[in-house]
Amino acid sequence: MEAFSLGLILLSTCFQGAVDDAAKGHLVPGDKKVGHNHTLVATVFGKPLYLEEMTPAQAEAKSQEFSQAEFQVWLRTFRGARTYDNICAAVTRKYIEREKLGVTKEEFAAVAASVERQFKSATDPPEGNSLSPEERKGIMIAWQRASLQDWKLTKSLYEKYGGRVGMGSLGAWVAFDAQNALLQEHYKAGDIKFHHAEMEKAFWEQTRKKNFADTYPTGKRLKWLLATPPHMWDQAGSNSAEKAKTDGK
Repeated sequence: MEAFSLGLILLSTCFQGAVDDAAKGHLVPGDKKVGHNHTLVATVFGKPLYLEEMTPAQAEAKSQEFSQAEFQVWLRTFRGARTYDNICAAVTRKYIEREKLGVTKEEFAAVAASVERQFKSATDPPEGNSLSPEERKGIMIAWQRASLQDWKLTKSLYEKYGGRVGMGSLGAWVAFDAQNALLQEHYKAGDIKFHHAEMEKAFWEQTRKKNFADTYPTGKRLKWLLATPPHMWDQAGSNSAEKAKTDGK
């Protein structure tokens, strides 16, 4: 459990970093990045978003995997995906603030209590684990807090816009169609302005992806998952939880 939670918190930390960077508009290529041209891709809520660049080492490694033509296709897709992720992070951050979806003190206390319950029922950590119990608890609490924030965003977007909901193998949530509807709203309102035609096209291509998660809950399963915060699943009743894992429409 601890090893699994460590992987999740690392993933969540990377995602939060992307949210913060996008919100601050600090996506500027460094001195050692390929191109070094500070190409403006878009303006999001008045803040500049620059073309995502690769380091020379990254470019060299990828160029060995593909032909030149294939590499250019891959690079365009990579930049389009990063543009989508960064714009989406800025937009959803605004949405969380506007809808007051932040994790409350009471919810954080419930997350901490959930971790305590898990520790009481957990087996001994695997051999070679160098983290102390308090360190493991800290990691798990931080991840479960991030997961709760993710869940609250997904639940709110789904209830407002509907569409497909996906879950990743490490517990990530995304209301993909609803998220894209929110992006469309901000684009039409002028909050998102593109300055790079190719990246604008690549951005909208990302919104049309068919596969965006590892599993797509529907019906009774989705209803149960969105009715119960993740940190409360262990108290919601094992039969209900197991049923939610397997039920379809």
